Amino acid sequence: MGKTIKFLLVFIAAVVFLSCTHADSLYNEYMVEIERPDTTSNINDSTSHDQTKKDTLFLSYEKYIHLSPTVSSSQGGACYGKYFIQCYASNPAIEIYDLEKKTYLCKIVNPYPGTRTHANTAFFGNQKISPDDYFPLLYICSGNSTNVNKKPCSFIHAYRIIKYDNADGSEEWDAQYVYTITLSGFGSWTEGVIDNDKNLLWVKDNGCYYSSFKMPNYEGGNVTIYRDDAITSFSVDPQPFTSSPQGHLFHDNKILLVSGTSPKTQKLAFIVINTLTQTRELVIDLLEIGLDGEPENIFIYKDQLMIGYRGPIYKFNLYPKKK
Repeated sequence: MGKTIKFLLVFIAAVVFLSCTHADSLYNEYMVEIERPDTTSNINDSTSHDQTKKDTLFLSYEKYIHLSPTVSSSQGGACYGKYFIQCYASNPAIEIYDLEKKTYLCKIVNPYPGTRTHANTAFFGNQKISPDDYFPLLYICSGNSTNVNKKPCSFIHAYRIIKYDNADGSEEWDAQYVYTITLSGFGSWTEGVIDNDKNLLWVKDNGCYYSSFKMPNYEGGNVTIYRDDAITSFSVDPQPFTSSPQGHLFHDNKILLVSGTSPKTQKLAFIVINTLTQTRELVIDLLEIGLDGEPENIFIYKDQLMIGYRGPIYKFNLYPKKK
């Protein structure tokens, strides 16, 4: 139903304009007025397709922490509890930060299984190897596809992150490779992200095509997922701007992502894909609100949206005021 609905995204004059040079220290509010589908309408009622409602979103942000990575090319990241896991492109390492204390903890040399990854997106699943594990399995996406047997494939590698609590209160860390999910038949820059509530793996490829699959369990070992076996699939209208996908997150039946590399050639954007209405329901131009640079990852910490760059992580307050 959502394929025919067009969204009008109009940025209204900001309360106070943020400049790129002062974005770290200021905490100001923007209004974003959008039109989007009325999800309260009867989905089986064909007349409801054209019904929209207006929301005014009040958006504000501030820099929460500035990371000091020891590895180059920061990419996707994932949060569990108070811990943030930072991944890197084509590099067998991850770094761990304590978001509560805002401190760097350690670097773990990551045992890649031979197929290195761009690590555009990382996420935690539901499964734990042992009930005593603090973390569920961590999944790191390859992002760009590789030709395997002359067919395009992308990969999602699963890792067990182990935290040892010593008697003196100190912590030790390790990572173990567990298994690989191969994504076969998908296009370029394929990303996976999990709906933990329904245990579904959502896969995005070719910019605007989305498919869901039952999340494979690690007990079955390496597994291949084929695009034609999707439980649900849909496409959204091609976006009217050029932008490269970055980190993804599934939250409240929506796929949240950040996008863009250079403002000279692309839009730097925060994008929301609603999997219920099957629409792109929101686009926020990050440069318009004072955030230059390449957004790399997106996650939720203490019920707040966080967007990470190569160094700074910004805490966003983004909430609707119904008209």
